[in-house]
Amino acid sequence: MQNLLMLVGRIMLAAMMFWTGYGRILSFTSIHNYVNDWGVPHAFKPIIILWEVGAGLLLLLGIYTKPAALAAALFCVVSGFAVHLYDGGELQLIDFMKNMALTGGFLYVAAFGAGDWSFGKKYKLKWS
Repeated sequence: MQNLLMLVGRIMLAAMMFWTGYGRILSFTSIHNYVNDWGVPHAFKPIIILWEVGAGLLLLLGIYTKPAALAAALFCVVSGFAVHLYDGGELQLIDFMKNMALTGGFLYVAAFGAGDWSFGKKYKLKWS
């Protein structure tokens, strides 16, 4: 049961990161103004997308899960403080708390790894 729950939880966390990054790829031109409002230079926008999509894929597959989970947690903390507390308001506070909850989930994955049902475990990859 533990491996099933770890797999489902990992998939759900990965989906959040991957889907957000994928959405940014599809709306790459419109993200310029949105991210520019945060004061992020244009050169960092592809890095933000790669960070989200890459962490999501690594978590989904269970490859290098621990560093991917730490990277995703860092992303959630940084974006939570930089974006969702940026202009205040109740909806932004809800998004901030969502980011902090996701950070907690990512920290659990970083602490315990991907579980037995992962490519990292199957191929004996380090940090999975």
